Amino acid sequence: MRAGRRRNIVKCGRDSRPERIIALPGRDPPLDRGQPLTFLIELHTTRSVMHLSPFVVCPESLGTLIARDRELWSPQAERAYPIRDGLVFFGFPERDAAMITTTMEEERAWQGTADTVARDTEFLRSSAPAAVDLINLASRYIAPGAEQPKALELGAGSGWVSWLLAEAGYDTWMADFEANSVAIGLQYSHPNFGEGRRFVCDARYAPFADETFDLVLLKEFVHHVADYDLLFAEANRVLRPGGIVALMEPTRTVLQTVLEMRVRDPRMGHVITWLDSYRRSLRRNGFTVEHQTAMYWQHEHRFALIAGLKRRAKRSVAGLRRPDTFTQAHIRLLGGASSILIARKSSSAPRAERPPMRVIDPATLVIPEDERAAFQQMIPVLHEAAERLSPVVLARPTPA
Repeated sequence: MRAGRRRNIVKCGRDSRPERIIALPGRDPPLDRGQPLTFLIELHTTRSVMHLSPFVVCPESLGTLIARDRELWSPQAERAYPIRDGLVFFGFPERDAAMITTTMEEERAWQGTADTVARDTEFLRSSAPAAVDLINLASRYIAPGAEQPKALELGAGSGWVSWLLAEAGYDTWMADFEANSVAIGLQYSHPNFGEGRRFVCDARYAPFADETFDLVLLKEFVHHVADYDLLFAEANRVLRPGGIVALMEPTRTVLQTVLEMRVRDPRMGHVITWLDSYRRSLRRNGFTVEHQTAMYWQHEHRFALIAGLKRRAKRSVAGLRRPDTFTQAHIRLLGGASSILIARKSSSAPRAERPPMRVIDPATLVIPEDERAAFQQMIPVLHEAAERLSPVVLARPTPA
């Protein structure tokens, strides 16, 4: 952390789900059920003692987890979830096994090896400031509370955006299904993003109790999910009433659609869809869109007319303002930007039955510790971007 920057760390003491507190076999007696969630559950991993919050639940049954030797046991699902290198390995739907396992390997090759450090560091120089802008915007819609707000990043990759959330003052958790990427993120330590906060799982079936979080953040992840209705419904489930979902995504344009009639998008696993499709899906799943804007990419178009139109649209959304009519049309016709939506949970989404799960094999974690350490060169880039973070605001205590 740079000198002169005050780290915003606040103790969490919500008492919303005391019934999920459990005792460890052979350790301390059960906690009093009236205790706040400041009391955490300790469980032994292969490396150290992990602190696991009691709102972490079985993603299949949403029931209580019991700590056993190097694993968590779900009595309802009759399933064990292994723990390795400080990561808990949950699962994905059995029906999606072929798709998920193929995508896991693609993601590992893309961002889960030390071969990509130089490229990823260069990418971070532009992407980290964009993430800071997104977090600052989302924070404006978080109602001040007496306690530290909780944030969850879904599809988090290594979790560097989660680190920025923690640095802004959020009590932070993350989920991603590619174990090597998540393990790389262990380099990004923070008091608000400590052990027991990183989960290897399908983000569509998050291992958290209902109404846990104040903010769910989705940065350039939704376009990897074909059934984004399912993803938005899960975000709704884990958000408290009035909670915020913030997403930044590339969206489909008329120009892109025409070009793909000649040459298909070569990027496997990309499901680029229309901005208005996201808006409709959010409404179907209990959200009200509070703010829409866009963040234009830096590169210039080779045709002067198109480049000029882009500069005109970019000026309209400077500071992430709401776009004018011209820019609304430009985003849908020509694009060249990531769309940003901030939506508030206004009602509960319809609930679907949780499918049978397959546990993610810890053997998929293959990146050695020395290769993980190579990603430490990205940390100064994060610290530099974090200088512009606006700390979350807590409500002032009511005078006695």
